[in-house]
Amino acid sequence: MSTNEFYADAAGMERKAGWRSVARLALLLLLLGALGVAVFAAFHLTLRRPSADARASASPATGEAAGNAPGSWAIRGALTETCTCSVPCTCNFGEQPSPHSYCYPFYSYHIQKGNYGDVALDDLHFGSADLKSGRTMFIDERADERQRAALRLILARTIERVSAEEAEAKAKEIAPRILYAVVKQEYGELSNHLEVAGLGQFSANYLTGLDKTQPVVVRNNTTWRIRDAIKAKTTLYRIKAGKDVIELKDTNSNQGEFEYTEKTDFGAPARWNCGTPGAGGQNQQMCGH
Repeated sequence: MSTNEFYADAAGMERKAGWRSVARLALLLLLLGALGVAVFAAFHLTLRRPSADARASASPATGEAAGNAPGSWAIRGALTETCTCSVPCTCNFGEQPSPHSYCYPFYSYHIQKGNYGDVALDDLHFGSADLKSGRTMFIDERADERQRAALRLILARTIERVSAEEAEAKAKEIAPRILYAVVKQEYGELSNHLEVAGLGQFSANYLTGLDKTQPVVVRNNTTWRIRDAIKAKTTLYRIKAGKDVIELKDTNSNQGEFEYTEKTDFGAPARWNCGTPGAGGQNQQMCGH
């Protein structure tokens, strides 16, 4: 290679190296610029975002809208029930019970979705057996202490049917009598089943209509706060609570959906047995499950 060619090649290499340096510098400046924009945006967003305390004070109604305000509650789910009346239970139609002068129901509410204030109640059960000697009320044993306290208040409203103002006092009164038990409540397209450990169980098949595929439904019955009641007939109704023992079949059963809140009107306090004066002059109360 001649001297001129050597220097010419060296000059070309220097020019290429220079362009590479310029390209690297430009890329570095672009990266630094993008980073600066991101930092500025994040800082600006932080200045505009309120703190947790500020958010809470700025929207106090958010908890109420979600049903989580202290003292508020909302539950929805399924009611599964049977009684000692024949099918259909005439109490459900505003009449006296039949074929007996009493009606002893056994029922459970399955909360599919619910809360009491900030206490979640999803998939829990509560209910009662209203028999000759009185009520045996129960709560799902899976409930923790806060859930149990909430369910006692709801039970006071829905089963004892006291006012919202009286619910706390009634919940304390009934607390020692509550049975905490394993509750198995099942309901499907053709049948229902309820079993409460240490208390009793029943199973029933839905009554089908003329097409023999759809169950018979009673709307706006007079005893249960449910819109539609599927009518069913028991294959077994067995219960034992103290001196009260029931061993029956072919009795009435209801299956329906409920949706209650603290504002629901549950009516006047209900009695555990209903009907006209029974044998021996026993003074039985009118129906009110």
